[in-house]
Amino acid sequence: MQHIAPLSRSTTRMVARAGGFDRQSQNPALQAERRIFCGRSAPLTSPHRHAVSIALVRYAKEVVMSVASVVALLIPLAAGAQQPEPHRLVAESFSLTTSNLQTRIWSDLVPALLSGRKHLQAAAPGVNIGLTGLVYATQFNVGGRVYAVSVLNHQCANTGLENSLSCPARIAEISGSTPRLIEEVPNFVVSFQPDATGTKTNAQSRYMTIASFDPATRTLTFIDVSEGQQTALPIRINLQ
Repeated sequence: MQHIAPLSRSTTRMVARAGGFDRQSQNPALQAERRIFCGRSAPLTSPHRHAVSIALVRYAKEVVMSVASVVALLIPLAAGAQQPEPHRLVAESFSLTTSNLQTRIWSDLVPALLSGRKHLQAAAPGVNIGLTGLVYATQFNVGGRVYAVSVLNHQCANTGLENSLSCPARIAEISGSTPRLIEEVPNFVVSFQPDATGTKTNAQSRYMTIASFDPATRTLTFIDVSEGQQTALPIRINLQ
């Protein structure tokens, strides 16, 4: 906090002069005149009071300007404070046969995912199943580090709510070729709304899941959105 500067030397002189505390004039006539009319102490005359008022007004202006300067400095600091950064978890497919971010995050489950897709393909030879997986994912760039949130659509459980599933989720720091696992959530509630073909889509906002990073606490929190209503999920993850 900026300290208010003391009265300037010129202002101090003005107040002292207006109050009759300046050095006596070297003019003998003036000194005699003061002795005749002043006695012990001469009361302030109207011009003196006026001078004091002017000096006080000037000092008050200096104080106001000093306070205004402090406020002007604090406003940009408050405005520049970082706010929580929300990201929607986006449904996206990824190849199970090539190396990519999701296959690296879920490397231990990729063989089971591949086996399941091949089994479906054998059961429906006329349908192109595709060797792909599905995740609900987003990323945060924090101080040069990248953190990924990935919810895998695999062995999910029905929550009993419309367009809602409980699936495994992982939060990892993306560093080099091998992601560093920070947290694993076995039963992560994720909401979505399929389109007419049954494909999960990101082109709507009534059913979705939102991840939010708070830079002040370096934590991730999550919100479930169902029928447009937001509900905080009981998940809080500290990013290391």
